[in-house]
Amino acid sequence: MLGSGAKGNLRKPYDEIIKTLNNFKAFKVSIDIPTGLDSDLGYGELIFEADLTITLGEFKKGLFFSDGYTNCGKVVKGDIGVNHLFYEKLNVSEYLIEPEDAYDLLPVKKKNTYKYSAGKVLTIAGSGSLPGAAVLTAISVLKSGAGASILAVPKSVRKFIYRKSSEIVLKTYDDFNDEFLKPANIDDLFQKIKWADVVAIGPGLGREKETSEAVVYFLKERKFKNCVIDADAIFAIGNNVFENIDLSNLVLTPHHAEFANLIGVELSDLRKDLISYGKSFVAKTSAYLVLKGAPTMIFTPPGECFINTTGNPGMAKFGTGDVLTGVISGLLAQSKNIESAVISGVYLHSLSADLLAGKYSEYSYTAEDIIKYLPVAFKFLRKSFV
Repeated sequence: MLGSGAKGNLRKPYDEIIKTLNNFKAFKVSIDIPTGLDSDLGYGELIFEADLTITLGEFKKGLFFSDGYTNCGKVVKGDIGVNHLFYEKLNVSEYLIEPEDAYDLLPVKKKNTYKYSAGKVLTIAGSGSLPGAAVLTAISVLKSGAGASILAVPKSVRKFIYRKSSEIVLKTYDDFNDEFLKPANIDDLFQKIKWADVVAIGPGLGREKETSEAVVYFLKERKFKNCVIDADAIFAIGNNVFENIDLSNLVLTPHHAEFANLIGVELSDLRKDLISYGKSFVAKTSAYLVLKGAPTMIFTPPGECFINTTGNPGMAKFGTGDVLTGVISGLLAQSKNIESAVISGVYLHSLSADLLAGKYSEYSYTAEDIIKYLPVAFKFLRKSFV
């Protein structure tokens, strides 16, 4: 009924018609865009729930994220006679991540590579209440191809870590049985921070006041080469604390609620205009933002947005974000290229989940299964182009 130029919430009689149509048990097709969806913002209070959307001329960005992602069904392109050369002249800053993008951006493995030249990652993560997150991240580093993964954890939780993995090297710090990170521990870890190609910080750290202070101290000191910030480390710099920290060329991986808290806005407002908030953040900080969600969206300092095209609802479980942090960190340690690492990392992480869903369904796999299937995802991607 309404096309891509329509803005705002549906009024009568459109709202009542859409409510009625959405209750039909039928295969529903939308032409151009589903009525009620803002084709730029990917948002709408009430939207036609399509199983198939045939969009006309060219893809609209709002079809692929937020409410567009959940209401468009399968999206295909219809031809209305506009020459493709017309679209090539337009300025575009939003892109879908294609398989060839992820493949082309993978790190190259040289014949003379050894474990320390293959990428070194230090993960500062885990606490007495959340030790498992740290293990997921540190193992994912190795599964993504990095050569060395060291996990820094409180000394009082080391026995749990030893039981979970024999491949991770531990660097413990004194916590005096408090089971969480403190500012003084950052100084204790200085040599390993300097050693690492990438430091991943945040998964399972906890939200104690001293831990948040330690994160802020770590980031302000900036003794690392590259850094991926996740979970509780993002909480530590939330409510605009980040404005007093140099985040340039760092990677942040929040989900929507964490990002809303980070920049001090209501989650409901964020969801109405994801792209604007994401681009504003990276323009202000010169950071790389990996906004986890369905789908995950990547924002880069030049003002570009990359929308992921893999992933499924089975990923909505504890631990999957910790795995993504490890995958991005491991790829970054190898390539030393931030944009390449985040694009290929996000795609491969979700591709692993898609392959699992294809084999077992979207219900029963876990974050650990995604890690185990990463080799399959790498092989699947390479086989598509080699």
